[in-house]
Amino acid sequence: MTEIPAGWYPDPAPAPAGAAPQQRFWDGERWTEHVQVAPSQSGPPPYAGTYGQPTQQQGQPQGQQQAQQTQPAYPQQVAYGKPVATTPDGERLAGWWHRGGAYVIDWLLVALIAGALAYPFVSKMFTVYVDFIDRSMRAAENGSPAPSQGDLISQIYGPLVAYAAISLAVQFVYHVGFLKAFAATPGQLATGLRVRLRERPGPLSWGTVLKRWLGEFGPGLLSLVPVLGTAGSLYRLLDLLWPLWDDKKQALHDKLARTNVVVRRRS
Repeated sequence: MTEIPAGWYPDPAPAPAGAAPQQRFWDGERWTEHVQVAPSQSGPPPYAGTYGQPTQQQGQPQGQQQAQQTQPAYPQQVAYGKPVATTPDGERLAGWWHRGGAYVIDWLLVALIAGALAYPFVSKMFTVYVDFIDRSMRAAENGSPAPSQGDLISQIYGPLVAYAAISLAVQFVYHVGFLKAFAATPGQLATGLRVRLRERPGPLSWGTVLKRWLGEFGPGLLSLVPVLGTAGSLYRLLDLLWPLWDDKKQALHDKLARTNVVVRRRS
């Protein structure tokens, strides 16, 4: 049977008496709970069906059916002849690799900004490491005791915490500021992506933007605690990979903020 693309179609559920005709969103596999008032249009819709699955109209020549499918009355998202994942109102969701490209761009920009702002602390850590390696090599050559690793940790701990705090502050200003202003980070803007609420388009509120940041970078605060740092790293990895198997293409921070990353132009 021909696969029906995701999109809005006439609601197969009987409408109440006197109510305006409605459309229901078909996600490519099943009817969803999302409905809207059907726009006025001339001519019959390209598909009609029951709660099992939308079906093609019967009694029409094949060429006419194909012409209607080529110019459907409702928004549909199709890539290479197959339905793609969309928001409830039919906007195409970004794939994992597409999101990954934007993530790499943002990571590089944040790292450069944070590195420039925290240069004194980065320089201090580099000097301590070089000195530790130099003393270790001299001790090995002379047969004397190696320098203490505990001493190394005590020297770099302060600069490391300062660098982590600066990086976290840069991430906050970068992501929260750009998402509130443009609904996208520079990496997402460069790759044609936008962030929106899953259930409806529109500007992102401060609450949504802050929830999204906390869900993505808040666990990074655990890296400042020696024992809990591993847990924070595992969460970040899981959050990054989650869209690979999620049917709504959401990361964990998307679920917390009820957002989706969508494609606004062809990649």
